[in-house]
Amino acid sequence: MRIPIMATLGAVLWLAAPAGAQNWQPLFDGKTLNGWEAHGTPEDWQAKDGTLACAATKPSWLGTTASFSNYVLELEFRGAEKVNSGVFLRSQKEGQPHITGYELQIWDYQPAGYNTGSLVGTAKAEPVKILPDQWNRYHITADGDHFVIVLNGKTLLDTHDSKHSAGVIGFQCQPGNPIAFRDVRVREIGK
Repeated sequence: MRIPIMATLGAVLWLAAPAGAQNWQPLFDGKTLNGWEAHGTPEDWQAKDGTLACAATKPSWLGTTASFSNYVLELEFRGAEKVNSGVFLRSQKEGQPHITGYELQIWDYQPAGYNTGSLVGTAKAEPVKILPDQWNRYHITADGDHFVIVLNGKTLLDTHDSKHSAGVIGFQCQPGNPIAFRDVRVREIGK
């Protein structure tokens, strides 16, 4: 993308926009739950200190009010070493989001081997450990049936699956597993 910076006597000078800067949409304003719906235990979710935080008293999840199909999603999350959570991709508002869409795992100790970076029940990522009690960064591409999952700069999964084509983006919270998310943004592909 180029941005015009000056026009004189019919001449236009152009300045290139930073790569990847165009078309990003923040999904969290850092202050409120605007644009999000809590499911299960709504009181567990709050906007706190610039994060979407879950107190983790009971099972719950937080999903966007808008639906998305093809996109690049970036976010940061922070939890303890053995935190059990996930990011829902293309899930429906009704039903279990890990069944009505994809669950991108945040759990290094999942018994069936769908550890962090895996799409639960769909594709297993190579084993990795999150940075406990520090901010971890997911970069997720969901383009048609193609998924690329990058955690902290390392590609963990590059796979194809076509079970789900559109739905909300969400965050999972399990009892006793407090977690926080921040810097959540999406860039829709093809728009």
